Amino acid sequence: MLNCIFFNQRFLFIFFLAAILLWSCLLPVDRADAYTVLTPAPGTVVIIQARRSVTRLIVQVTDQDELVRMRVREMTGKKGAEKNINPVGVWKEQETSYVHYRLELKPGLNTFVIEPGEQKVTIRYRPVRTLSSVDFEDPEAFLFHRKAVVPMSCTPCHNKSLPEDAGLDEKRMAKEGNFSPLCFSCHRRLITGEKWLHGPSANVDCMSCHDRDGKKTKVTIPFRRRAELCFDCHVNKIRLMKEKYLHGPFKFGDCTVCHDPHGNAYKFQLWADGRAELCVDCHSDKKKSLKKSLDFVSHGIIEGSGCVACHDPHASGHPFQLYKPINELCVSCHIKLQGIKRGHPVGNHPLSGVENPLRKGREFACSSCHNPHGSKYRYLLIGDPLGGRVCGKCHH
Repeated sequence: MLNCIFFNQRFLFIFFLAAILLWSCLLPVDRADAYTVLTPAPGTVVIIQARRSVTRLIVQVTDQDELVRMRVREMTGKKGAEKNINPVGVWKEQETSYVHYRLELKPGLNTFVIEPGEQKVTIRYRPVRTLSSVDFEDPEAFLFHRKAVVPMSCTPCHNKSLPEDAGLDEKRMAKEGNFSPLCFSCHRRLITGEKWLHGPSANVDCMSCHDRDGKKTKVTIPFRRRAELCFDCHVNKIRLMKEKYLHGPFKFGDCTVCHDPHGNAYKFQLWADGRAELCVDCHSDKKKSLKKSLDFVSHGIIEGSGCVACHDPHASGHPFQLYKPINELCVSCHIKLQGIKRGHPVGNHPLSGVENPLRKGREFACSSCHNPHGSKYRYLLIGDPLGGRVCGKCHH
């Protein structure tokens, strides 16, 4: 009797164990081998140096069951705050699917996890404003086009024809020798997503800048000082290099400090409003001149035409890249003072022709008493007019 009970228990145990094994076999298995991460490479820290804080994650999936289960999430570093990322598109070629994700990056480390398989893609994003601050020859720098224009794994979809919904005149553009339709499908936002476009971008003429070594099988990313590249087309700027006073970025040959080489929301492909906001990012001591306040008076022209009303952003024959000598420039707006050499603000007071007591080596000018950007005193004076505080700076 005891043997019979023992046998039944063993039988039930074995049956139960077999059921569990069968059930586990029927469950979907987390398989990372059912897909391949084409870019960026998983398992290592990828360094991306770019002006735009966005990159693409592209996954090649061969198992359609895994495609349904695939998930990508961003690790935010806060418990329970992971962010799920939806694909921007899935393209199928025969039995293979290509899943594209748009990854928004923040400066520093960014970690994304792909399920199933818990594969990690880690990106260190370094924002770039100017090409002089990067070195794309560094083997650690991420370059999708480092070995080929397009990897073989991408060629089933990315070919030498514009997509049907491109909305561009392909026949006209194809007449140009550097027409680059292959670039469009990935870099579409650079070509159609901005209000103001650089000519080569607008015409999908990418290789006019990105093929500098004559190798049609390689995309060259221009970096460091690249004014000579810009001067190939912008020949009118070459003469400015001979001027006496050059704007720093122009002098050192880095046009990308101010201009986006593809396009931007502002005229001349500037990355900020060129009237003033762009300038004060470097000339930070002038930021207060942009803000209206009760305790500060800004020069009216800054609120209108901006810094470029007086300063040439590239070069000039006058100090501070002014278009004209200081007094000539001022009276072009303040016309009541045109032709006056003496008598302002009082008596026989000179307006020019004598040395500036406050700035040795400079000629006396309007800016000797007035701050051309802004002041907390009336008339943009450099001090309080009451009590002789302006006059006393020289007459003491």
